[in-house]
Amino acid sequence: MESRKGYIWRNACLLLAGVLHVLGSRGPLDLEIARKLTHPDREDIVLMEWGYDREVQEIAIEIQTPLASSLALGFGHSKSINKTDFVVAGWNEHNETYFYDAHTEDEWPPVKDKSQDYVLLNLSRNDTHTIMRVWRKWFTCDRHDQEIENDTVRVTVVIGDGEQLELTDHNTFQKSIFFLEVLCHPKYPEVMIPYDFIIKDFPIPEADTTYACTFLPMPRVTKKHHIVRYEIIEDPVSIGIVHHILIYFCANNTILTSEVGDCYGQDTRFSQCLSATLGWAVGGEPFDYPDDTGISIGTDKDPQYVRIEIHYSNFENKEGLIDNSGIRIHYTPELRPRDSATLMSGVFTFPMQFIPPGCEEFRNYGICDTRLMAQALNETIPDLTVKAYLLHGHLTARSIRVMHYRNGTLIGSLGEDKKYDFSFQQIRNLPAEITVKMGDVIVVECTSNTMDREGVTFGGPSSLNEMCIGFLFYYPLLPIAACWSYIDVHYIAEAIGLERADSIMDAILNINGFEWDDESRATAQKAVMTVTHLAMAESREAEDKSYPLVDHVSVHWLKMDFFTWLTMHLVHMLKMHLVPGGIE
Repeated sequence: MESRKGYIWRNACLLLAGVLHVLGSRGPLDLEIARKLTHPDREDIVLMEWGYDREVQEIAIEIQTPLASSLALGFGHSKSINKTDFVVAGWNEHNETYFYDAHTEDEWPPVKDKSQDYVLLNLSRNDTHTIMRVWRKWFTCDRHDQEIENDTVRVTVVIGDGEQLELTDHNTFQKSIFFLEVLCHPKYPEVMIPYDFIIKDFPIPEADTTYACTFLPMPRVTKKHHIVRYEIIEDPVSIGIVHHILIYFCANNTILTSEVGDCYGQDTRFSQCLSATLGWAVGGEPFDYPDDTGISIGTDKDPQYVRIEIHYSNFENKEGLIDNSGIRIHYTPELRPRDSATLMSGVFTFPMQFIPPGCEEFRNYGICDTRLMAQALNETIPDLTVKAYLLHGHLTARSIRVMHYRNGTLIGSLGEDKKYDFSFQQIRNLPAEITVKMGDVIVVECTSNTMDREGVTFGGPSSLNEMCIGFLFYYPLLPIAACWSYIDVHYIAEAIGLERADSIMDAILNINGFEWDDESRATAQKAVMTVTHLAMAESREAEDKSYPLVDHVSVHWLKMDFFTWLTMHLVHMLKMHLVPGGIE
């Protein structure tokens, strides 16, 4: 007998389907967005194009594959084809076409769905290629269909020569896609000047993780210009090894060096420059600033130098690689109305963020209280307008959300991906500008999976450590580098039954050696939900200033290299609680 919940859900879906049917039927959708699906062992590609209508929630997708008589287009959340939504099409031995909506459970081939929710718009082939175009609603109320939301989707294309389509490595193409990408259709100025930030001829160490830093000059301009676009310069030898590249703007009293060093090592010169203004991470693409904004350079207040940070993840310990990767900017003298900036928010990573082993889902939070920005600058500041975002986590991250609170109430999202893919970190434009008023609170939530790990995963720079960060692209420019928080680790340790440690570092070591079980994991999660946060706002011009250390930070803790870096920052702090339903 059908449950009341199931009855309500089924009827709601039927009603929604009827409404969408009436709202739909607006004719063909323009295929404005395109991506290529490549294969490591093949020279040919699959070209994928799509277009969508946000108002009526419809999408049309076309794939052009190498010549095939059968093909399957799948949508899932991992490289595995388990629980993937497929459409299957082709020609049988009598040259008759077939097409059906299907899914996989645990094995190949896909099984036909009871509810057929895809519409075939075109299936054709020529001497070299096969083309299929399909249409569907974002939400079909079929549990076997992948919902189209603001999340990453792992697209799988399988091609073959017979009606019994086989799954092999050679005939399978995969790529992570964000279907609801917001195109900005940039209007480029007549004059655009390229300029490269590169660490030249850098010998990549064989170590798993390397953070290489140095200082590079800005373009020498005598009047104000705007950066309107930037992109990765990716050396072919280091593809798959370069994890991210950040360009930090430096205050003009920064102590400079032309040496290349460890960003988080003993040399404190590389801990200067706090404002991460330009950034690329694995899977990212070129970024165009909206037509009314740009990054200011060339004025007395703008930096003359930047710090470039390149994170290398050489997990295969390859030898003899010489890298010339970096960031290329495009700047113009044709000024735009507003100066843009980037705000780093989320969890102050090192090393208070932690995830116990054996967790299917474990959530961490970072808090940005915008009241601290005015305190950091000692002046009244305007509201912020957010136009784009970049979510950043590492290998355990499965979901990242940037939640927007006002007066303790959740009012919306500044960016989210409930199916986060470490290998696909893309700057995404928001469908509409969002105003963050001074006094609002931004909470970055990261959900991790550590089922494959035996020890605690701590926050840290390695890809095997974890991070939980949201970069917000906004205007007007404020001299604020970051707004984030860290938790009281002593509270977490005591919650799971450990004795009070003498220092934060000792508490972390005790947590690291703890024997975890289901009960302690649940207790730790509850503690993370109720623990006190120390929220911070960092000035981007903090190199020449300092702040008094809070009383519970021990000397032992500050002996760690990273916290030597920390003491150089101007940080304004506020204790806060994250409680169910809002901010306390």
